[in-house]
Amino acid sequence: MKKIFLALLLIQSLVSVAQPFSAYTNMRNEFYVFDNGAMHRIEGVEPISYKIGRGAVAYIDNSRIFKIYRDGMVTPISDLFTTQYDISDNIVLYRSANSISILDGSDVVLLSKLCNRFAFGDSVVLFYDINQSSFNGYYNGKITELETYLSVSSTDFTFDSTVKVSDNIGAYINYNDQFKVFYNHEVETLESQAVKQFKVGRNTVGYIDINNQFKIYYKGQSYTIDPFAPKSFMVGDDLVAFQSNDGYFKIFYDGNLYTIGYYEPKYHVADRVIAFEDLNGYFKMFYAGEQTMIDNYYPSKMEIGYNSMAYINKSGQLRLFSQGKVYDVTSMTLQSMRLDYDVLQYKVGYNAFKLFYNGEYYN
Repeated sequence: MKKIFLALLLIQSLVSVAQPFSAYTNMRNEFYVFDNGAMHRIEGVEPISYKIGRGAVAYIDNSRIFKIYRDGMVTPISDLFTTQYDISDNIVLYRSANSISILDGSDVVLLSKLCNRFAFGDSVVLFYDINQSSFNGYYNGKITELETYLSVSSTDFTFDSTVKVSDNIGAYINYNDQFKVFYNHEVETLESQAVKQFKVGRNTVGYIDINNQFKIYYKGQSYTIDPFAPKSFMVGDDLVAFQSNDGYFKIFYDGNLYTIGYYEPKYHVADRVIAFEDLNGYFKMFYAGEQTMIDNYYPSKMEIGYNSMAYINKSGQLRLFSQGKVYDVTSMTLQSMRLDYDVLQYKVGYNAFKLFYNGEYYN
């Protein structure tokens, strides 16, 4: 009862305003978590694995106990040989044996006692329940039955090419080759025939239909963007970047279409940001409808996600774009760097971990 009570306190805290997190293991194999500006030693032995969420850190400790860290407190969640887990902005999913459960708000929800295929987003889970022979969607405390079968072959719902999930939306091709979307607890058929390609992001699905038309589903509305398939496209949160068939690079953002130019750029989409090469070969970022100049060349390597992008320029300077601002973080020689949401973690020297977030340095 004490463990359950502590777990419920932890889960309730996950709905509060999320703070920035990062984590690392030092040279003594001690496990540290960065939490809202402070470093906390939470394990004396390196965990088997860990993952960073927007509101917590999930990990399997050296004894194979699955735990969650939040607000200075470590809570054991499961010691039933958790074999798989993931964490996002809003929920934590974990699999013990063949059952999958989630922590969402103040609830611990058992999704299925027998499940070997699922797709996970910030607030959405699509999963196949073997006992019920049903394909289901979970969102905001409710499980919705999407499809029911007497049996399912090994080729149905492969959860790579036919089922895709992002933050708050899922899309899939069912056994009748219908293309459907699960959004705000509702199931909607977008196409009666299987689509050629599709990708998903928050509130957004971009796809090429059977007739080679390029379409975008956004916040419950469907748009035919182009009668011809694009040369390439990428989908993020509320946005789609694509190279159109007639040679234009365009961005669909928040219901509006931006034409960037008549050229074929290098570009990359992750969550809410787009990194791209402009017509003159310069490096730019697209964020919240605005373009920001970053450098006079497009780098071959970068870390990108959520609202941020980090790279090392030709002068050896570590630079960060985050929420519309550009920071020159350090010119020191780096051993490694990574982004945890908008927290930039970098390592200098043998074991000196440093963090940069919202214009501030942390050691």
